[in-house]
Amino acid sequence: MAFDFDSCPERSGTDSTKWHKYADKDIIPCWIADMDFKAPPAVVEAVQARAAHGVYGYPAQRDAVFASIVNHVRRRHGWEIKPEWITFMCSLVPGIHAAIRCASKPGESVVTTVPVYPPFMTAPVLSERNPLKLEMVFEGGRWTFDWAKLEAACAQPHAKVLLLCNPYNPLARVFDRGELDRIAALVRKHELTVCSDEIHCDLVLDPAAKHTVFAAMGEDLAARTVTLMAASKTFNIAGLTCGFAIIPDAGLRSRFRRIIQGLSLDQNVFGLAATQAAFEHGEPWRLECVDYLRGNLDLIEQELKSMPGVVLRQRPQASFLVWFDITALGFEDAHAEFEKGGIGFSNGADFGGPGHVRLNFGCPRERLREILRRMKKVVERAPGRNK
Repeated sequence: MAFDFDSCPERSGTDSTKWHKYADKDIIPCWIADMDFKAPPAVVEAVQARAAHGVYGYPAQRDAVFASIVNHVRRRHGWEIKPEWITFMCSLVPGIHAAIRCASKPGESVVTTVPVYPPFMTAPVLSERNPLKLEMVFEGGRWTFDWAKLEAACAQPHAKVLLLCNPYNPLARVFDRGELDRIAALVRKHELTVCSDEIHCDLVLDPAAKHTVFAAMGEDLAARTVTLMAASKTFNIAGLTCGFAIIPDAGLRSRFRRIIQGLSLDQNVFGLAATQAAFEHGEPWRLECVDYLRGNLDLIEQELKSMPGVVLRQRPQASFLVWFDITALGFEDAHAEFEKGGIGFSNGADFGGPGHVRLNFGCPRERLREILRRMKKVVERAPGRNK
């Protein structure tokens, strides 16, 4: 491989949210969704060049940055967008809030599913909307929607917004065209606005899966969709705070921008430079990163064979996140037990999935081996192991 994913810089003591949580403890953090890999060399060079300038005033969003996004979306996803459709934000979370607020009123409802990325549950509440939460179901060997319940929720007269996460966090599903067509039919029938979080769309691991941008499925769908994207997850630059929304409809875009002014700070100069460099020069690194993550996933599946009670229902199709059902282990607080065993998972309860944990496997393989070794020791002392 041209890039080294087996050795990574030490992150302890570097203002890392992921590593600071367990500072001075023998716990390997594998929770929050950033990888331990160094960003692509082109990104590092772009940030270093910007830093060398020495003046870090308010940034302008140059035409070249917009062009890099337009070209990337066309090249990777076959979607033709215009620069004026793009609105930058410091991260995608304000975009979720703004999408809800620009398409609904206090007291109206937002349709979402669980388990899910926590802001999908908290944003409606913080926006004084009613969250209609539906559980995802495991059918036919894959995670998907409970279509009858989804139809019923969308049909509610006060339902105005559908939150879509594709690829889906934490279940790592890449929804196929048939599933998205069914969602599109519901959106059209019930005249919903869609907020589509597609931040993991460039980390598809399953060769048989193909990511489809929801808004690219028809002009009428584009007119009622806020698409959220960023280079942050793919190229490991989340700390540079540069996400963006793509909104083709002028009216929806105007309302979104008016609201986002009070919710999101401007980007910093480094985030803009890194985003442009990632989209223009990061493709070779991205391809090798995806291949490395597939190898990590193979290791996880192999080691799980000797961990009865830890269930991976479906191999992740995208991202660097894997969702385990650990209810069979019989621990009163399994997340705490794994922390005692030296592993810092994400707690499934935070995603609306108690009895589960989420593992971030975006790390060097030897570190992952140690995580899995520690997991096995915790599993061996589980109360439910011998039942």
